[in-house]
Amino acid sequence: MVEESLRVLQLDPQMNSMNSCYFDSPCLMYSQSSNNSWKFYNSLRNEFRYLDFPELKDAEILYSNYGWLLMSQINNGPLFFFNPLTRQKFQLPPTKEPFDSVCFTSPPTCSDCFVFGIFGSSNSCETEYGLIRFGDEEWKIELYDGFMYANCPPVFHNGMYYCLDGEWRSFRVYDPTNDEWTICGHCPQTIEDSDDDEKKDGGEDGDEDEDEDEDEDEDEDEEEEEEVTHECYVVQVDGEIWGVFVMNNDRKVEVLKFDLSEKCWNKVESLGDKCLYVSPNGSFADVCDGGSDKANKIYLNKFHGKNGVWYSLSSGMYHSVGGDFASKDAYGLTQVDYSTWIKST
Repeated sequence: MVEESLRVLQLDPQMNSMNSCYFDSPCLMYSQSSNNSWKFYNSLRNEFRYLDFPELKDAEILYSNYGWLLMSQINNGPLFFFNPLTRQKFQLPPTKEPFDSVCFTSPPTCSDCFVFGIFGSSNSCETEYGLIRFGDEEWKIELYDGFMYANCPPVFHNGMYYCLDGEWRSFRVYDPTNDEWTICGHCPQTIEDSDDDEKKDGGEDGDEDEDEDEDEDEDEDEEEEEEVTHECYVVQVDGEIWGVFVMNNDRKVEVLKFDLSEKCWNKVESLGDKCLYVSPNGSFADVCDGGSDKANKIYLNKFHGKNGVWYSLSSGMYHSVGGDFASKDAYGLTQVDYSTWIKST
């Protein structure tokens, strides 16, 4: 078990050097609700550190990328960018509703930084979304057909925003240039149409075959019902879109790569020289040096005691960063829900 550092550190010029060294590898960041301190777990050192941010009182993380956080005050307070290493903070215009899912395209210090997100909506038939270029004064707010978006941020890829449909594992893709939405992958309408065509082709003979194959169909349905996705994360890897899905009661992890030309998912057998860091509000791939023991691992927002946890795509097992924990299932692990992986750039 690692020893947890209880020192509370202030980010000031004298300490930037030390903190930069601490952030030399990805860290999992999450709030300590009882005070202004935020907890950082360093995946390389397998240790914790507390950093004090009074300016983040009652704030929550919505998304992280490029070493920056997109945050808001709890209960739909103002949105703002924050860099935990430099302590830079940039305000965004307010929105009437909080975002359920949001991302940004580049650091706010760049001229081409856009923020795109989906709002929560009580109307299941419509999805409300917003877009703004950082520096502008007003959001563009529009409506789109309702869909069950997954609990992971959109991905900005080739100039478009890919929003994962949590029910069908397809993507709803928004093109800001043409202000149009498209569906990439399977969708309910396509599946329903296919079922209707099969029934028409079957005719009366199809009805007779239904009775004979009833038991077999029920068995197949039961097998399909057993596949339950509990967590999903979308990551960009070398210009491709990958998905990490945590499945069923044992929380087995599978990694899939989305083929944009065929509009389908393909299984990834190995991460090669990559390791993945996945969390609800930000996920990314990291290149491992030659011979690094981090390759082909997926680091999650889970812990075994005070030890971080990673999943091996080679063995299909969960392991603790420190200690000797190894298991094919996630029983006994704790999960930090309101957390995100960050790394300095």
